[in-house]
Amino acid sequence: MALSYEKVIEKYEPVLGLEVHVELGTKSKMFCGCSTEFGAPPNTQVCPVCLGLPGALPAVNGKAIEYTIAIGLALNCSIAPFSRFARKNYFYPDMPKNFQTSQYDEPICFGGFLDVKIDTEEGVKDYRVEIERVHMEEDTGKSLCHQTSDWNW
Repeated sequence: MALSYEKVIEKYEPVLGLEVHVELGTKSKMFCGCSTEFGAPPNTQVCPVCLGLPGALPAVNGKAIEYTIAIGLALNCSIAPFSRFARKNYFYPDMPKNFQTSQYDEPICFGGFLDVKIDTEEGVKDYRVEIERVHMEEDTGKSLCHQTSDWNW
């Protein structure tokens, strides 16, 4: 038997989760010195690290770490004394090395909150939005899809 809306609200607490991606305003990519300038011609902002070529060693972008810590502090997070990057392996049509370097289990920022004010019928009320984590990951590329009418066969 289905429960009425009132019974469901009485019995359960709705919990919503959001995953929000934020592009940091760095001038270079997360693990190499290649430019992040928007609108460059295809395949011009790549290097052996971006391509995942053998022997290419990534170096983390220090400015990205600074920006991420600033975001974490603004969201009242704890800043981890240690964080870890790992490979996320699945098919990325816009990433030639076919894995993404990302944080998940051990993010740089965790356990924060953001207090917001909401207008209600009873007046303005404070509401706390809990932040589970702020983590870093490299961005994938950009796929362009051309319609067949644009192709010169």
